[in-house]
Amino acid sequence: MVGLITDWLEQAQIQKNTNPSWLQAKRQTALLQMQGLNAPNRKLESWRYTDANRLTKKLSDFESSSHCEQQTTAEAVAPIVIVVDESGYMGLAECPDWLMIQPLADMRAEDWHDCVFDQESVINLANSLLLQTGGLISIKATDQPVHIQLVYAFDEANAWQYVRNQFDVAAGVNVSITEQHQSGRVNAVNIFNLGDGVELNRKQNICLNSSEQFVSFNQFEVSAGANVSSVNHHIGGSLQHHNHTVNFNAEGSKYKSGSINKSFDNNHITDIVNVNHHCKGNQSDVTHRSIAKHQSQIYNNAKALVAVGADQSEIGQDLKNILLSPDAKIFSKPELEIYADEVIAAHGSTIGALDDAALFYLQSRGVDIEQAREIMIESFEQEALI
Repeated sequence: MVGLITDWLEQAQIQKNTNPSWLQAKRQTALLQMQGLNAPNRKLESWRYTDANRLTKKLSDFESSSHCEQQTTAEAVAPIVIVVDESGYMGLAECPDWLMIQPLADMRAEDWHDCVFDQESVINLANSLLLQTGGLISIKATDQPVHIQLVYAFDEANAWQYVRNQFDVAAGVNVSITEQHQSGRVNAVNIFNLGDGVELNRKQNICLNSSEQFVSFNQFEVSAGANVSSVNHHIGGSLQHHNHTVNFNAEGSKYKSGSINKSFDNNHITDIVNVNHHCKGNQSDVTHRSIAKHQSQIYNNAKALVAVGADQSEIGQDLKNILLSPDAKIFSKPELEIYADEVIAAHGSTIGALDDAALFYLQSRGVDIEQAREIMIESFEQEALI
C-alpha cells in the first residue's frame, strides 16, 4: 500500500490548483505530513477489519448489485437542496437572507477550521491534500427552523472526489442537515461549528450499490447548551469508512448518535465515533445497530475520552450486532478513557443471531419465516432511530 501514498503525492503535484495562496499553503502542509505516513493498512486500528486495497481498485472490479433504497423521512420544513458535483455547489439561484454559501476559492483564511489528522486518519488527510470542491455554508441567526439537504452527484464513477463542507451555525438556530449520496466515489470532510444553544438534527444517508465507495470524516465543535442529534444509515458499498469526532468545548451540551449499518455480499463498512468530553456537565449517547449478511464485514467502535476536570459527564455506549450468515463478520468495541472522578458511564456490546424463540413465536402466529425475520430486523433497527 506504499503505492497509494505515492499516488496521492503524484496526483497533488499535477492537480490544477487555482485556490488562494493561503489554501495552497494548507495543501503544502498536508503534503509534507503525508510524506511521513503510511497508507491505510490492517495494522491501523481504524482499518484492521477493512480491506484498504479496495481504495485503489476500479469499481468495475467489483460485482454491482443493490440491496437498499435511500432513506427518506417526512420533514416539517421543505429542504433547501444543495447539490455537490464536479463544478462545486449547485442548485440555488438565490439564497435566503440567513444562508450564505461560499465556494473554496472565496473563503477567507480566518474562516477555515483546521482538522488534526494523523496516521490513523491518513485517508482524511488525503482530502486536505487533494481537495477539489466544497466550501463554507454559513447559517445566520434566524427564528425559523432550517432544513438543508446536501446531495453528492458526481458523473465520474471511478475517480475519487475530494469534498470539504464546513457548516458554521449561529447561536440559537434550529437546523436539520441531511447528507445523501446519489453518485460518485466520494472522500468527504464535514465540519460543524455550532454556536451556543444550537439544535442540530444531522442525518447521513449513504446507501450504495455493492461496487461503490464512500469515505467521510465528520467533526462536531459543540458550544455551550447545544444539542446534537446524529442519525446515520450506512448501507451497502464495496467500502464505507466513516469517522465521527465530537468535541465538547463548553458546558451543558448533549450529543446523541444512532447508526444503522447494513452490509451484504462482500461489503466492508466501518463506523467510528470518538467523543471528547473536554468540559464538565455534558452528555453523550451512542447507539449502533449493525447487521451483516453473506461474506460482508462491519467494524463499529464508540470511544469516549473524559478529560481531567470534566466532572458530571454522562456517557452511554450501546452497540448491538446481528449476523445473518455464517461467513459474515462484525467487530464491535466500545471504549472509555476517563480522567475525572464524578462521571456516569455505561457501555456494552453484543454480537449474535436472530432470536430463535422469537422467530418461532411469530411463526406460531401464522407469520412465514422470511417475514418474521424482516419484522425482527426492522424492530432491531428502530432502536437506533433517535
